[in-house]
Amino acid sequence: MSTDKRLQVDKRDGLNDIVQRSHSIFAMKQPLSVERTISDSKTAITLRIHFPETLVLEPASNVAATAAAPPPTLSLSAYAIEKSATKSGAKYLVISLDLDAPFPSFPILSPILHGIQADLVAGTVDENGFAPLEGPPNWQVMPYIGPGPPKLSAPHHYVFMVFEQPEGTDAAKIRSALGLEGRGTGLMPRMRWDQEAFERKLGLCDVVAGNFFFSRG
Repeated sequence: MSTDKRLQVDKRDGLNDIVQRSHSIFAMKQPLSVERTISDSKTAITLRIHFPETLVLEPASNVAATAAAPPPTLSLSAYAIEKSATKSGAKYLVISLDLDAPFPSFPILSPILHGIQADLVAGTVDENGFAPLEGPPNWQVMPYIGPGPPKLSAPHHYVFMVFEQPEGTDAAKIRSALGLEGRGTGLMPRMRWDQEAFERKLGLCDVVAGNFFFSRG
């Protein structure tokens, strides 16, 4: 092999090594609750996400960012309610995360918190086996923000997870426990959200139900 060709091979191997190392550095391991939600939602649909113009039934659906901009309502499967509820009138809280900011290949800002809603109760189960989660009209712990991937980005994962809300807590107590008082609702408190710390601080158990969709800018 000529010297020029050897140099080309060395440069190519060096570049491949850099790419592989960068992928290993920036490959973000998801919290266990997120991994289980994505995995479980592919085998059983336990949560429906209702936007004014779109209903997310199947996991991994593609939803336009404009359609997912308004705050959604949610409905929980009867199976999930029966499996999770430890008492009559159990309350639930929901959290929404973007797993891929700013880019799926470079998610250094993720997870980004897209909203937390608390004090939800399951309504009447409908003919499809789902009950609406009813409660305050606003995402009062952290207001919901819709998808906003960069224009050149591949689609982002947006995951919604429902937990049984610990007894004796409400939206104000949850905000206080999370240290959100006085921090505003802008982007800074949302970036690089520590989901595992969130679950520990509130004493949350396993995810009751979840679903996810893809959206792009």
